[in-house]
Amino acid sequence: MTRGIMNELLFIDQRIFLFINHLPHNGLTDLFAKCLSGVGTAGIIWFLLAGILFLKEEKKSHWFFLPVMLVGGISWVLVEQIIKPLVGRLRPTAEMGAIIVGNGNNDYSFPSGHATIAWAMAVVLSNKEPKLRWIFYVLAFFISLSRIYLGKHYPSDVFVGGVIGWGIGNLSLAIGLSIKNMRRRK
Repeated sequence: MTRGIMNELLFIDQRIFLFINHLPHNGLTDLFAKCLSGVGTAGIIWFLLAGILFLKEEKKSHWFFLPVMLVGGISWVLVEQIIKPLVGRLRPTAEMGAIIVGNGNNDYSFPSGHATIAWAMAVVLSNKEPKLRWIFYVLAFFISLSRIYLGKHYPSDVFVGGVIGWGIGNLSLAIGLSIKNMRRRK
């Protein structure tokens, strides 16, 4: 029974993947998706945005960087070092009908590291600059979507990565606040 439900969920995941992955591809859309995915690699765009927000502030809060660094470290260890090797889900392939744009990845697919860091950083940066919240979340959404469009991840990889990222972002903010408060009391 459980195996049947799991097979059905994987089938639905593959169908949604093929729908998104087979949206029209041309030089412009592929370039846009590759740019989104590229700036999402290793959280590059997010660390750049964090630096800009820090420099923009009149009153510099060095504690701002604690959650940012925690997001990067926790995301990488949890997703890349623990969950991906443990689950071992292979990435989409051309044999299953995927359109793979760019180089194929040889590592595992589940969960998406791009989605994890994007959603974690969207949480942290939204906390620092609430007026720009919608920009951070829209960027996280499109970086995540680009991973499916480019044929790198299944929708469930991206969804679970986003949920994990949301949790890591909130955990990082809580840890940062706790440490900041402990230091104030001393």
